[in-house]
Amino acid sequence: MIAMNKAKRADGWWYPWIFVAGFMVVFAVNGTMAYIAVSSWTGLETKDYFNQGTRFNDVLAQRAEQDALGWKVTFHYEHTPHDANPRAGLFHIRFTDKNGQPISGLYLSAMAKRPTQEGYDQDLIFTYRGDGTYSANTTLPLPGLWELRYTAKRGEEIFKMRSRIQVP
Repeated sequence: MIAMNKAKRADGWWYPWIFVAGFMVVFAVNGTMAYIAVSSWTGLETKDYFNQGTRFNDVLAQRAEQDALGWKVTFHYEHTPHDANPRAGLFHIRFTDKNGQPISGLYLSAMAKRPTQEGYDQDLIFTYRGDGTYSANTTLPLPGLWELRYTAKRGEEIFKMRSRIQVP
């Protein structure tokens, strides 16, 4: 009979496979994270961001003109108590001039934006309620953080502002 001579493996022959397994785990985690990053929300809020960046001096000039107006704005959101929907409510904006007098005759264009999700933005229609106060009814589709972006115009005077609210 022929005896088989089995060579014994050296101790530690499997140590290099520890590194291979470690790198496989790293590649799997990195691949998963890359997929999630590419397939989820981009975080890009501003369309045409390059051109807006090049017009930043225009934005600074508009803000200087706005500061020269001296308008003061108070903003608040209130839930409509008779409505069963907890996100139904009223936006109130009050404008006063630098002397504290209410400002009437403004044209307001406004939008309620969801800063963390696309597709839920709403245009708001404000009506004058007297004493410099403008109000808009709304029912926001989701609870959480919302941003109100509005522009008030009266002739050549322009006032832009953003306000954030937490909706239950």
